[in-house]
Formats: sequence, structure tokens, C-alpha cells
Amino acid sequence: MRPETGDDARGCIIEAAYRCLSEPHSGAISVAAILARAGVSTRAFYRHFQSKDELFLAMLRRETDALAERLDRIVAETRGGPIAQLAAWIDGMFALLTDEQLRTHFTVIDSHEVRATRGYRETREKAHTDRERSLVTILRRGRDDGTFPLAVPEDDAVSINAIVSRVMMTQSYRDRERVERSKARVLDFALRALGAERPMSSARACGQH
Repeated sequence: MRPETGDDARGCIIEAAYRCLSEPHSGAISVAAILARAGVSTRAFYRHFQSKDELFLAMLRRETDALAERLDRIVAETRGGPIAQLAAWIDGMFALLTDEQLRTHFTVIDSHEVRATRGYRETREKAHTDRERSLVTILRRGRDDGTFPLAVPEDDAVSINAIVSRVMMTQSYRDRERVERSKARVLDFALRALGAERPMSSARACGQH
């Protein structure tokens, strides 16, 4: 019997919602279907969420907060200077394609059903800002030490984030070689825009077809 209270029940409900939404279905997924999959009661649901919309927003916040925290760790842990950190940040974003669970979860929270949730747009905008803060820090470091002489950190972080997101939309996770080439090209473009000297490995990778 699954727990009816505490974080365990909340987690069970969220994971059940991911499974229900990721499987083929027609029409909107009901709370009853989610609870049947989770094995918890209606009372347990309303102990944690006031509505299905609140559940969907909780799913969105959980994934985007975790992504922002992973990107923040890149700033703290990646050695080698701003270029290495920028490359690691881009890798961290592309992991949404190459990690099966992340890919599934982000596909769900970007689905039409979840996007229709009241408050989705505002929550997603905050998520963009949260994940850009680590990029702003990297660009500031590069501007201050001369690695990125043309950087305007706050503006460029928005642009780089948007480019990465757009390129990721054109990728197939099955084509790993193309994903690697796309990462290299995004990095090369960003370095040129920031006025950085490109590492030879990056220049060679971007010259491949």
C-alpha cells in the first residue's frame, strides 16, 4: 500500500502524472486516472494539490528548478575558465535530449495539456530567468577577465539561451553525432558573438559536415 501522506505520496502522484501524460491517450488526463496509477486516494491528492492545474505547475517547477540548480553547479564546479564553463552550460542544456528521463519529463511539461494550465506562462518565464542566472555569471566572468570582450551578460544570456533552445528543437536524440555537432556550432557561434578566441578543437568541430 502506498503512503497517503508526506513527500512520498506527493512524489507518487507526480510520477504517476508523468506516466499518464507520456503514454498515448485521447482527451485530457483525469485526476482519477492519475490517482489510480499512483495508488493513492482522492483525499491524499487534495492534501497536496488544490487542483490538477496546481499539480501540473508543481511538475513544471520541479523540473525547471532542478535544471537551474544543475546549471548553477556548472558555474561552481567547472574548471578551465569561462569558455570551458560556457561549453559545460551548453552541455547541461543538451542533456535534456540525451538523458532519457529528462527528455520524457520535459516533453510532458511542454505538452499542450500542461501548457494550457493557468499560470504556466508565468512559471515558464521564471524558469527561463532562473536558468539564465548561471549563464550571466559565466559571461560576467568572461567580460571581466577579457575572455569575452564583447559580452553584455544580461542581454547575451537571454540570446544564447534562446538559440540553444531553438537548436535543441531541431534535434533527434537518436542522432548523437548530429547533437554533438550542433553543440559545437552553438558554442562556436556564441564565442564569436562574445569576441572570444575560439579553441582549435571548437573551430575544427564546426568545420565538419
